Amino acid sequence: MPAINKIHITGFKAFPNDFELELEGKHLLMYGENGSGKSSIYYALHCLFQSPFKQDGGKKYFDENNEQNLKNLNNLSADSKIWIDFDGRHPFIYLLNKDGYNTKLIGGTLILPAGINGCFINHQFIFHFFNFRNSQKINLFPVFIKDILPFCKDESSGYYIGQIYDDITFSIMKKGRHVDPQYLVNIESFNNAVKQVVENINIYASDIYNKYFKDALDSNLQIRLRYDSNSDKPHDDPNEYWLKYDNIIERISENNTIIERRSSYKKLNAPFIGLEISEIIDGGSRKVLKPQSYFNEAKLTAIALSVRFALLNLDKPADGRFLALDDMLISLDMSNRSKVVDFLLNISDKYKIYLFTHDRAFFEYFKHKSKRLSSRWLYREIYMDDKKEPYCRNSETYLGNAEHYIKQHEYEIAGNFLRKEAEAFCKEFLPKKLHFTTEYTLLDLNGLICNCKKFVEESGMTDITLFDELDDYRKFVLNPASHDSYDVVKFEHEVKRCFNTLTELRKIQFKTVFQKGQTLKFTLTEPAPSAKVFEFNITICDDFRLIIQDGHAPVISKGLINYVVFKNGVNEKGIQSKNTTIKRFYDAVFQKSDKTQNADFMETVIDVSSGLPLKSFV
Repeated sequence: MPAINKIHITGFKAFPNDFELELEGKHLLMYGENGSGKSSIYYALHCLFQSPFKQDGGKKYFDENNEQNLKNLNNLSADSKIWIDFDGRHPFIYLLNKDGYNTKLIGGTLILPAGINGCFINHQFIFHFFNFRNSQKINLFPVFIKDILPFCKDESSGYYIGQIYDDITFSIMKKGRHVDPQYLVNIESFNNAVKQVVENINIYASDIYNKYFKDALDSNLQIRLRYDSNSDKPHDDPNEYWLKYDNIIERISENNTIIERRSSYKKLNAPFIGLEISEIIDGGSRKVLKPQSYFNEAKLTAIALSVRFALLNLDKPADGRFLALDDMLISLDMSNRSKVVDFLLNISDKYKIYLFTHDRAFFEYFKHKSKRLSSRWLYREIYMDDKKEPYCRNSETYLGNAEHYIKQHEYEIAGNFLRKEAEAFCKEFLPKKLHFTTEYTLLDLNGLICNCKKFVEESGMTDITLFDELDDYRKFVLNPASHDSYDVVKFEHEVKRCFNTLTELRKIQFKTVFQKGQTLKFTLTEPAPSAKVFEFNITICDDFRLIIQDGHAPVISKGLINYVVFKNGVNEKGIQSKNTTIKRFYDAVFQKSDKTQNADFMETVIDVSSGLPLKSFV
């Protein structure tokens, strides 16, 4: 199942430099204050997926001489681009830059069609759906041509319907009155395609509204769109529904009076998609003549969403389709928002959802509601730093919180999160028994850091610089009473350095490789002339950890072992104990042997249960 793995943006809208957002093929819920850059991510997706249908392939968005460019004003010289890494059966990249739109297989050159389909809804979509005066009839054609038809495919031709419309209007503007007859055929294809879209909406929209969005005590609604052929419309209806190229009725002002007359030459009309809504009451129906005046904003929003969601294909699993939703519910209270949340979570196995909001309460609510599916969701927060550079806050970790508050110059708060991170790291890194004092009380942070230093030294790590640095920060950063409020400059420097140290410490890998009760063995021979054979049987009495630090050889930690030595098959001393590392134990007895065995304990010491050398576990 193809899904977005990574979004990369450079020099576009709010992003002056490189910005990368890793989605890992998951759904995204993102919080961001106004001006933080969240909507720029939404528009990056929108521009990229509409660009294949533009005459210039979307070049205008990155041409600083074009008045429609969307380059970041603070870095006009940037090599602006948007690229999206899709991961699936055949990984590939969508790319949009100054050369227009392109897509290719990762590691290959095969050009692929734009098979990924997006649905885009923001607050402007909702606003334009019902932005009509009481005296006007609702015409949804402008909304359709901008936000719906570019993402609806005409199955007969394989083209997106918005693309067909753009080709028609472009060719007629270019050729004027000398229009190729083929474009008249294209107009017929366009009308039939739009009619099919409208019919699909009429099948599903009412059911979606009545099932998911209406209040329990409200009447059901019948939602119907009209896109009738011009010959089928009522005689008293002045609207031109279907697209046509002909002498059309024009409305002009003459002597302060609006009059109608037929145009002197052929041209394209402005099509009309009407909206008809009826309330189902007592087994009958009552037509709502002016929905924009009759319904409140919550119901109007629900109707608009029902119309758009009626086009979603919910009959099969997601195949690269997604919903990008930007602050589309800002006019709703939480009770009405909750209905939309339930709908989105219900279809999240059919469509990937990328939801952007500036409302903290809504962000936390959606996060709570999706908690049972949290493995399929990413929760991100985006902010703008003092250099006008957007960055994502990872609020799920202490380090992520510390980084955020450093960028916001809140060093006292950042220091508090660094303290929490240091304590969490030490507890995860150390064996459980090293969390306690000799009196079996829990160690404080100072004790935990000291035990970490001692643990890595005794385990044989050759570079303990990071642990020394962490120990240095105990007093001046990690002690909550270490700074007065006026010592900001010094505190800033130390907090940033402490953050870097803890970031590097988190790169150290560690895991338990030998558990209590596990047995190991190896055999060595005494030098001539005795040449006695010594077999060592070791029982692990602690959990032994494998520690891997970049650029250094892996080590196995220190712990308690019981061991029995058989000399020519005879055990003379019984069970003995030692608190050491396996390496030190092996090296000590190896030096007394004839050294015919491998000097590397990883090669010679065998795990009894598997029969494999220790190197197999590393």
